[in-house]
Formats: sequence, structure tokens, C-alpha cells
Amino acid sequence: MSSGEKQEKSEQPQKLDLYVIARILIVLKEKGSQNRTNLATFTGLAYDKLVRYISWMNDKELIFSDTEGNVSLTEKGSQSYDELVDWIMRYIGKVRFPKIP
Repeated sequence: MSSGEKQEKSEQPQKLDLYVIARILIVLKEKGSQNRTNLATFTGLAYDKLVRYISWMNDKELIFSDTEGNVSLTEKGSQSYDELVDWIMRYIGKVRFPKIP
């Protein structure tokens, strides 16, 4: 494994939290493209944790992150949000997201 591969793997979250993923998706869906700092603020995540999730979500094509740090939702990301919320409502019974400012 090259040092580049090690770097990429360390930037991704070890354990995924579906609520964190959903929070990122809802902010992007409701507010549109955001820079990473604003996205961290709106989701209530520490910047370093957000960056790890962005890396994973970008790899899965749920979001697009440009070279200037702006993050936007892809069509696949929008569909994934709808499916995730549907699953949470079906099996958990409610969606608990913090109020998005």
C-alpha cells in the first residue's frame, strides 16, 4: 500500500453514523452548495470529522467537492437522502435532526 493510499484511508471515518450522513445531506439539500466551514457549522460537526465524511461521501458520489472546498449534493446524494429518511421513518419511527439554521 502506498503512502497516498494510507492517507486516503485515514481521512475516511472508521465507523459511519447514518445520522451524520443524513445531516450533511439535508443541509446540502435545503441550503444548496456550501463551503466546508459553513457545512461544519450547519451540521454541528467538528471540521476534521466533516472532512472525513466528505471524503467518504465524495467517493460514493453522494456529493461533489471542488478544489476550493465547496460541497454540493449530487443527484445520487439527493436520492440517497430520500431513501435514508424513508428507512429511518419505517424502522426507527422518527427522524431526529438538529434544527438547520
